[in-house]
Amino acid sequence: MNKGMFFRIFVCIVSLGYCLYSYLNVQNEITELRIRIPALMSEVRRIQEENTHYQYEIETFENPENLMNLAMAKEFSHMKFPICNEVITMRQADPLEPQQENRNVPLKKQPSITFATGGSP
Repeated sequence: MNKGMFFRIFVCIVSLGYCLYSYLNVQNEITELRIRIPALMSEVRRIQEENTHYQYEIETFENPENLMNLAMAKEFSHMKFPICNEVITMRQADPLEPQQENRNVPLKKQPSITFATGGSP
Protein backbone atom coordinates (compact mmCIF):
# COMPACT_ATOMS: atom_id res chain seq x y z
CA MET A 1 0.00 0.00 0.00
CA ASN A 2 1.19 3.41 -0.73
CA LYS A 3 0.95 6.74 1.06
CA GLY A 4 -1.97 7.95 -1.09
CA MET A 5 -4.22 5.17 0.19
CA PHE A 6 -3.43 5.95 3.86
CA PHE A 7 -4.05 9.64 3.21
CA ARG A 8 -7.48 8.90 1.64
CA ILE A 9 -8.46 6.64 4.56
CA PHE A 10 -7.32 9.34 7.03
CA VAL A 11 -9.39 12.03 5.22
CA CYS A 12 -12.45 9.74 5.21
CA ILE A 13 -12.10 9.02 8.93
CA VAL A 14 -11.66 12.73 9.75
CA SER A 15 -14.67 13.74 7.63
CA LEU A 16 -16.76 10.96 9.22
CA GLY A 17 -15.73 12.21 12.68
CA TYR A 18 -16.66 15.80 11.73
CA CYS A 19 -20.08 14.65 10.44
CA LEU A 20 -20.74 12.72 13.67
CA TYR A 21 -19.62 15.69 15.78
CA SER A 22 -21.89 18.13 13.90
CA TYR A 23 -24.82 15.67 14.14
CA LEU A 24 -24.34 15.35 17.92
CA ASN A 25 -24.05 19.13 18.23
CA VAL A 26 -27.39 19.60 16.43
CA GLN A 27 -29.01 16.93 18.61
CA ASN A 28 -27.72 18.70 21.75
CA GLU A 29 -29.23 22.01 20.58
CA ILE A 30 -32.57 20.31 19.91
CA THR A 31 -32.49 18.70 23.35
CA GLU A 32 -31.77 22.07 25.02
CA LEU A 33 -34.75 23.58 23.23
CA ARG A 34 -37.00 20.69 24.28
CA ILE A 35 -35.88 21.16 27.88
CA ARG A 36 -36.78 24.88 27.77
CA ILE A 37 -40.28 24.28 26.32
CA PRO A 38 -42.02 23.41 29.64
CA ALA A 39 -40.59 26.49 31.34
CA LEU A 40 -41.75 28.71 28.49
CA MET A 41 -45.20 27.08 28.48
CA SER A 42 -45.60 27.74 32.20
CA GLU A 43 -44.56 31.36 31.67
CA VAL A 44 -47.08 31.75 28.84
CA ARG A 45 -49.79 30.20 31.04
CA ARG A 46 -48.88 32.61 33.87
CA ILE A 47 -49.05 35.60 31.50
CA GLN A 48 -52.45 34.44 30.19
CA GLU A 49 -53.77 34.14 33.75
CA GLU A 50 -52.42 37.60 34.54
CA ASN A 51 -54.12 39.01 31.43
CA THR A 52 -57.39 37.37 32.48
CA HIS A 53 -57.05 38.92 35.93
CA TYR A 54 -56.38 42.37 34.45
CA GLN A 55 -59.32 41.99 32.07
CA TYR A 56 -61.55 41.19 35.06
CA GLU A 57 -60.27 44.29 36.89
CA ILE A 58 -60.95 46.46 33.84
CA GLU A 59 -64.47 45.10 33.47
CA THR A 60 -65.25 45.65 37.16
CA PHE A 61 -63.88 49.20 37.01
CA GLU A 62 -65.82 50.04 33.84
CA ASN A 63 -69.01 48.60 35.32
CA PRO A 64 -71.71 51.31 35.00
CA GLU A 65 -72.64 50.95 38.67
CA ASN A 66 -69.04 51.55 39.71
CA LEU A 67 -68.75 54.53 37.34
CA MET A 68 -71.93 56.06 38.80
CA ASN A 69 -70.56 55.62 42.31
CA LEU A 70 -67.35 57.34 41.22
CA ALA A 71 -69.33 60.19 39.65
CA MET A 72 -71.11 60.75 42.96
CA ALA A 73 -67.87 60.64 44.93
CA LYS A 74 -66.55 63.80 46.57
CA GLU A 75 -63.32 63.82 44.51
CA PHE A 76 -65.23 64.00 41.21
CA SER A 77 -68.09 66.30 42.23
CA HIS A 78 -66.64 69.22 40.21
CA MET A 79 -67.05 67.31 36.91
CA LYS A 80 -70.22 67.59 34.88
CA PHE A 81 -71.60 66.36 31.59
CA PRO A 82 -71.48 69.14 28.95
CA ILE A 83 -74.71 70.68 27.69
CA CYS A 84 -75.51 70.38 23.95
CA ASN A 85 -74.74 74.04 23.20
CA GLU A 86 -71.31 73.67 24.87
CA VAL A 87 -70.16 70.97 22.44
CA ILE A 88 -68.39 71.98 19.22
CA THR A 89 -67.98 69.38 16.46
CA MET A 90 -65.32 69.82 13.78
CA ARG A 91 -65.14 67.68 10.66
CA GLN A 92 -61.82 66.07 9.83
CA ALA A 93 -60.59 65.81 6.25
CA ASP A 94 -59.52 62.51 4.73
CA PRO A 95 -55.69 62.46 4.49
CA LEU A 96 -55.78 60.25 1.38
CA GLU A 97 -58.09 62.57 -0.52
CA PRO A 98 -56.46 65.50 -2.39
CA GLN A 99 -57.14 68.87 -0.79
CA GLN A 100 -59.52 71.20 -2.63
CA GLU A 101 -59.63 74.95 -2.13
CA ASN A 102 -63.41 75.49 -2.32
CA ARG A 103 -65.33 72.73 -0.63
CA ASN A 104 -68.99 73.68 -0.31
CA VAL A 105 -70.42 70.21 0.37
CA PRO A 106 -70.11 69.11 4.01
CA LEU A 107 -68.25 65.88 4.53
CA LYS A 108 -70.67 63.15 5.54
CA LYS A 109 -68.41 60.11 5.63
CA GLN A 110 -65.60 61.74 7.58
CA PRO A 111 -64.98 61.17 11.29
CA SER A 112 -65.68 64.04 13.60
CA ILE A 113 -63.77 65.42 16.56
CA THR A 114 -65.84 66.59 19.53
CA PHE A 115 -64.71 69.28 21.94
CA ALA A 116 -66.50 70.36 25.11
CA THR A 117 -66.36 74.10 25.79
CA GLY A 118 -67.70 76.53 28.30
CA GLY A 119 -68.63 75.81 31.85
CA SER A 120 -67.14 77.41 34.93
CA PRO A 121 -64.23 75.65 36.62
